[in-house]
Amino acid sequence: MENTVDASKEKHVPVLEKVDGGFKVTVGGTPHPMEDKHYIEWIGLQAYDRLLRRYLKPGMPPEAVFMRDADRVTARAYCNLHGHWKSE
Repeated sequence: MENTVDASKEKHVPVLEKVDGGFKVTVGGTPHPMEDKHYIEWIGLQAYDRLLRRYLKPGMPPEAVFMRDADRVTARAYCNLHGHWKSE
């Protein structure tokens, strides 16, 4: 189940950007912190029946590029403190 808490949306909702040959997903309109105690564990791109994931660690930027062409995709992200978020 995805989160919908308004107070946290600014830093948690994945932002999709179409790039040459795929999609870039950045977590948050304001970049999400990537600290030892609070970070994005993974970013995913769901296209058709597949979910591609990139696992992150503290200190890494909260973004991922997926080389997957699709008409309709859903971006997902998982925060270790605030759970699962998505955008379409």
